This record gives sequence, C-alpha cells and structure tokens, in this order.
Amino acid sequence: MDNRQVNIKKLSVIILLVCLLLGSAIGGYLYFSKNFSKKRQAVEEIVQPITKPEDLFTLRIYYPVDSRLQIEERRLPRRTKEIAIAETLVEEFLKGPAGGVQSNIPQNVRLLSIYKDGDRIFYIDLSDEFRRNFHGDALIEFLLLKGLYESLISNIQDVQDVKVLIEGREVDTLGGHLYLSYPLKDMVSGEYESER
Repeated sequence: MDNRQVNIKKLSVIILLVCLLLGSAIGGYLYFSKNFSKKRQAVEEIVQPITKPEDLFTLRIYYPVDSRLQIEERRLPRRTKEIAIAETLVEEFLKGPAGGVQSNIPQNVRLLSIYKDGDRIFYIDLSDEFRRNFHGDALIEFLLLKGLYESLISNIQDVQDVKVLIEGREVDTLGGHLYLSYPLKDMVSGEYESER
C-alpha cells in the first residue's frame, strides 16, 4: 500500500466518525427536545386548569360538627365523570371542615374505592379506620352518615342511594347505633328523633 491509499483510508475513517458523532448529536437533540416538550406541556396542562376560574367547580360538603351538619363549599378543579366527582367529594369530606373546626369524622380514614351499580347506588368503600376510630353516640353516628349521604346526593345528579362498605365488605354497624347493612337513604333522609 502506498502512502496515498493509507491517507485515503484514514480520511474515510475520520469522515465516518464525524458523521456518526453528528448523527448521534442530532438524534439526541431531537429525542430530548421532544421528551422535554411533552413534559413541559403536561406540567402546563396541570397548572392551567387551576388558574382558570371557569375550570373550577363548587362542591357542597356537609360536615358533622357538634350536634349539627355544617355546610361548606369547596372550589376544586373541574371533574366531568361522576365517579371522579364522588371520589373528590369523599376525600374532601374525610379531610374535615376548614379553619381547624373540630369535626366528628374519624381520623386517618382512606377512601379505597367507589363504584355505582345499575340501580344508581354509589358504594363507598372506606378503610377500617372509619369504624375503628369512630367515637360517639347515636346522634354523632347519624350525623356522620347523613353528612356523607347529603354531600353525595347534593353534588351528583344520578345518585339514588349510598352504601358504605368497610374494607370491601358489608358491616352491620359503624358504632353500634345504626345499621350499615342497608343503603343510607331510608336511615338518614329524615331528622334524628331526639332533635324533634
């Protein structure tokens, strides 16, 4: 091989390496710019609904406080599906009223799931803390269940009744005063008898 052929091979290798480096740099730029653009759009989509007033909606929540129900309105990001509204509603209910007001809602309760059957009964599945951490008499138990029921039926059009489950199972009672074996409507739609 003469000197000229060696130089052509070296030049070919250098050109090939430069092309590979440029191709990698361009490919990397396109990949990362596309990825970061998607993430930036996702963040903007999350932030935007909170800043626009027309993307908020108002929920009326009935909290058991002392020997009555206290109504509060919460402005939250708009949800369109009934189940998403119900989940948001129950989660806000479990947080308790604003302003440090002491409520009769048991502490550390988690919403496990919500579903609706063909009879338009919403099943609210709560963690066992709802039963274990409940402390109160019959009136407090009544107001707790009535507050949950009223919160759901006043915010969702298609609710016929509400059934409370604990850890995915029916339980007889929450605190020994009212039966949870049945949906809540008949039990809580009137006034508590001692209030008459």
